[in-house]
Amino acid sequence: MAISSDRDESQDEEKPSGPREAAREARETLYREHVLGAAEQVFAEQGFEAARVQDISRQASLSMGSIYGLFAGKEQIFAAIVERRREEILALARHALAQGAAPAAQLDALARAYIAFFHAHPNFLRMHLRLGAAWATTARMVASESHPVIVEILSLQTDLFRRGVEAGLFVEEDPAYLGALFSGIDQIHLANWVSSGMQEDLPSLQKRFVRLVRRVFHKPRPA
Repeated sequence: MAISSDRDESQDEEKPSGPREAAREARETLYREHVLGAAEQVFAEQGFEAARVQDISRQASLSMGSIYGLFAGKEQIFAAIVERRREEILALARHALAQGAAPAAQLDALARAYIAFFHAHPNFLRMHLRLGAAWATTARMVASESHPVIVEILSLQTDLFRRGVEAGLFVEEDPAYLGALFSGIDQIHLANWVSSGMQEDLPSLQKRFVRLVRRVFHKPRPA
């Protein structure tokens, strides 16, 4: 009975800390998301090299101590933004390619999904474009370092083009090359949208990209 009583008292003592810990974690998550959103805008406007933690602090309206309580520095903030967005891109790629449609329809769905994502997150697009690296090249370099998210995204795209080539729907080329080319065209299309002031609406932006993708990757029909 004594042991049972001791356990009950211990559990009673721990109960108040449970809700407090949950509340603390919820606040930390909220602050973290707020900081990442502010940092995404700072990186979009200034670029990674020029941006300072002070700028992020000012944009987020939080003290430097609060920022450093969550992240060691701007490198970790930048990496956290990229990691979060990569996971979101992977999720939409999985969804677009899990519809059971033919490869041509899946390619259309993937093209629309990518454009919709970057249209919804223009600051992430701008901060990425500021890096000045080709998406296809960067993706392959990161994949070579065995980054699981990038590896899966590239694998999904390569498999889509492989199935399309085998079905006689897409041009006969190395599927991995076609996947890289698709990423490159996506980047150029979106970079043109940014340089033009991002005035074009989403349906129009998607329609132009899908039309271009079909022209590049679909096998010409016999006359």
